[in-house]
Amino acid sequence: MEPARAGFHKIVADILRRAPAEDAAGIAWGLVCGQPVADKTEVLEFREGVLRVRVPDEAWRANLAAFVPRYLELLNTMLSKKVEKIEFVPPQKTPQKKGAA
Repeated sequence: MEPARAGFHKIVADILRRAPAEDAAGIAWGLVCGQPVADKTEVLEFREGVLRVRVPDEAWRANLAAFVPRYLELLNTMLSKKVEKIEFVPPQKTPQKKGAA
């Protein structure tokens, strides 16, 4: 099974290296983190080595932080531009208007 996996990774890496960096980062994120995580997160941008990913809440941010070293390792085998940091961004809290209950 390992030779098949290595071949798959090579094919994916070749495709991603030809795509624009931000598009490639979004596609690679889904492959690296897995479908359940990809379904709950959204790549916001990839700029200057930083991949910004929206997460559902602070708990998700804390839980995914433990996986950052592995995510970086895998992303950097697939992408032509180096990912130096992953920044998990929880949704913005909307301030309540005065007088709102």
